[in-house]
Amino acid sequence: MIVRAPSWEDVPAVLSLARAADVAVIGDSDWIESDLRAEWKQLDLERDAWLVELEGALAGYATFTSRGGGRLLGDGYVHPDARGRGVGGELLRLTEDRARLELERIDPAERVYLQNATLLTEREDCTPRLYEAHGYAPVRHFWRMVVDVDPAAPSPAAPPPGVELVPYEHPRDARAVHAAQQEAFADHWEHREVPWEEWERERFGDDRFDPSLWLLAVDGDEIAGFSLNYWKTGGDWGWIGSIGVRRPWRRRGIAEALLRASFAEFARRGETRVGLGVDGESPTGATRLYERVGMRIFWRAVVYEKELRAGG
Repeated sequence: MIVRAPSWEDVPAVLSLARAADVAVIGDSDWIESDLRAEWKQLDLERDAWLVELEGALAGYATFTSRGGGRLLGDGYVHPDARGRGVGGELLRLTEDRARLELERIDPAERVYLQNATLLTEREDCTPRLYEAHGYAPVRHFWRMVVDVDPAAPSPAAPPPGVELVPYEHPRDARAVHAAQQEAFADHWEHREVPWEEWERERFGDDRFDPSLWLLAVDGDEIAGFSLNYWKTGGDWGWIGSIGVRRPWRRRGIAEALLRASFAEFARRGETRVGLGVDGESPTGATRLYERVGMRIFWRAVVYEKELRAGG
């Protein structure tokens, strides 16, 4: 077994591995090259990414990121031809060893934990046993949902009286959208307040940022809701990157209006499918809304977690 850091020349091979790992579980994959390249641009490949080779063939791939506040993330893929040969355990070891290096950089009062997500399958699978053997426990479920869109579909639903859907104007609306998003997601699982400078860098530094795809719901001078959309992201289709409604405007049909208007815009541009990610245990009932507008589950994933330090 050989472990090495990836280089940019490895992109095609890593993409093929990640797609093969998905197909083995769900029969399909939403990995595309632009997503992988965008992820690598945010990583120190020498320090925070690993390739595992067996007998000269790529067998595994993993990455590590720190999300702040003691939350650390590992992400790993094993080629289906290499399962049962210790690759998954090696990827977990690599990411955990890397995560432990972060302990001295995190406030001792902070709880520190490492999370790793994996696709769910209904058939018998050794993956849960692998995680449990390494001290992980399941803590949350997430879904990738998609909908097929049709440019000939009826006009999207109108927002409620007093609320108007308007295009985002960049950079004029940027800070207001940042504030609205932080507020709308304040009660979501693992929410962390993202400072403006970090948010600005992540959103506008992405080559795939297209301000003409962002849509706002406004009530007078207030942003009531937003849908921050992207082209060919999160799969080879349109992508609802972040959709939310501030608490005073919830339960009034604003999110549905934003979704349907976003679907219509993607269809107008020639897209045939739109996707998004959702917390399967969302406190706002988002999954029910998405099903109501015709979305279906593309994959389910479970987040496993291991505590590295209790904090306090």
